[in-house]
Amino acid sequence: MIKHIVFTKFENPVEQAPEASRQLLALKDKIPQIRTIETGFDFKHSERSFDLALIVTFDSKADIEIYDKHPEHEKARAYIKAHRTATATVDFEF
Repeated sequence: MIKHIVFTKFENPVEQAPEASRQLLALKDKIPQIRTIETGFDFKHSERSFDLALIVTFDSKADIEIYDKHPEHEKARAYIKAHRTATATVDFEF
């Protein structure tokens, strides 16, 4: 199985993080390769914090590649790219 984790900082996190979360969580019903998906908002707001965390699990590397290129994911990614100030990603097998 694959775990895909993304952390994002936004220009206006109060407005943009919830909208990004809404768009990302909606992918569960649109991309069948997603096994689980969750988002979370940072509450500490430290200098090291990111505003939004995304955690998605897939059965295989092939499934994450399908997700990555899926048109619905591309729409959510476009919104995030337009408003982010930083991002970090980790993908690993477990």
